[in-house]
Amino acid sequence: MKRLLPTALVVKLSALLLALGASGAASAATEAYIDCSLQSNACFGDAYSDAGPVTFMYQFDYVDIDAIFPADCTNQTHCGFYCPRYPGPLQARLLVFDANFNLVKTTEWVAGLCTQQDILLPGGLSRMQPAPVR
Repeated sequence: MKRLLPTALVVKLSALLLALGASGAASAATEAYIDCSLQSNACFGDAYSDAGPVTFMYQFDYVDIDAIFPADCTNQTHCGFYCPRYPGPLQARLLVFDANFNLVKTTEWVAGLCTQQDILLPGGLSRMQPAPVR
């Protein structure tokens, strides 16, 4: 009887270590960022995974503004929008999906500003600014 107890304990510990090792080996690093603080009417984002290609989509949340998104921003590092009549704040985040379209990462919500015309925010660069002449 004494021999069964240590054997059972070793089997349980081995199974636990195997499970921990398998979950660590299966997980892949997925990174994503989003920034809407550079200027109004634009968010910038990107995503990467060392497990393979990913798809990322912008998600916006807003109330009492008339945000218009003229283009599909899926997998785009820049997502532009504007508010022709009712400007105001909005929230944005990135949703990152793997090749099988499983959600693998979500960024935190970040604040943005939707206006009638592009406005440089403190410290931001305008996408409308011409390139410097060399």
